[in-house]
Amino acid sequence: MTSAAVGSSTKPVSPNTSGLDWGLIARQIAGILRLELRRNLLSRRSFGLYFLAFSPVGLFVIWALSPATEVLSGPAEAVAQVFAPIFGGFPPIFLGYLPTIIFLSALITFMSLFRSEILEHSLHYYYLTPVRRWVLVTGKYCSALISACCVFSVSTTLLFLLICIPFGLGDASQYILQGPGLGYLTTYIGLAIMACIGYGAVFLLLGLFFRNAIVPAAFIWAWESINFILPSLLQKISVIHYIRTLYPIPLPEGWLAVTTDATSPWMSVPGLLIFTALVLTFAGWRAGRMEVNYEGD
Repeated sequence: MTSAAVGSSTKPVSPNTSGLDWGLIARQIAGILRLELRRNLLSRRSFGLYFLAFSPVGLFVIWALSPATEVLSGPAEAVAQVFAPIFGGFPPIFLGYLPTIIFLSALITFMSLFRSEILEHSLHYYYLTPVRRWVLVTGKYCSALISACCVFSVSTTLLFLLICIPFGLGDASQYILQGPGLGYLTTYIGLAIMACIGYGAVFLLLGLFFRNAIVPAAFIWAWESINFILPSLLQKISVIHYIRTLYPIPLPEGWLAVTTDATSPWMSVPGLLIFTALVLTFAGWRAGRMEVNYEGD
């Protein structure tokens, strides 16, 4: 890997330079994106992402074509009622598509951004180029985010359409194109993207601190799963809190849920973005102070 590979110029970037050449930074991020998108979408690293994202689709293909789905015959408006718990899950929260499949996919995709480079003994090639560490973090994060968002947008769409099949193609088409179906689908795709944004930043940060992902990932999964029974202040220190308020069809939280003032949908998206920005800022700080040491990896 050379400096040209990540869009840098022949003039080294001094770490003490006060000003920022945003044109150079944009070219560097674009170069990192080109390299990382190929790895995230077309390499062995992408197998876990594709398997997790589309294995539920395969299961629902069988379900949609099964004679047992005839029990769902009725108004197409029932599609949203059927899809809501499949996507968001009932308490415990880890039983749904978003808190299980997207969570695990973000874990595999984002935590490996730096860890896989260390295991492959290739991270030093990036560190030898005149690229600021926070620029490297930004480029890697954006590449994984674009990959995950594209995959889960397709996967969520396929799942929603498969739910429509048992209600008849004619009624389902009318429900999607002329009724509220398209709005529901767009909302669920947006929720999947928000989950990728939030969980991706968290797992990228963890990948900079931990060699073994099992313990921190299990802790975060447990934290997200019991979020609905935590005190109001602690509920806001999570990704699922901001996403849950945007569900088009609210899901029951169970009798153990702690009653708290729901975050306004107008604040949920900015809140998640601010949370993500803080996590990425910390990740950039950590990357700037991390030394490449392949011993023990």
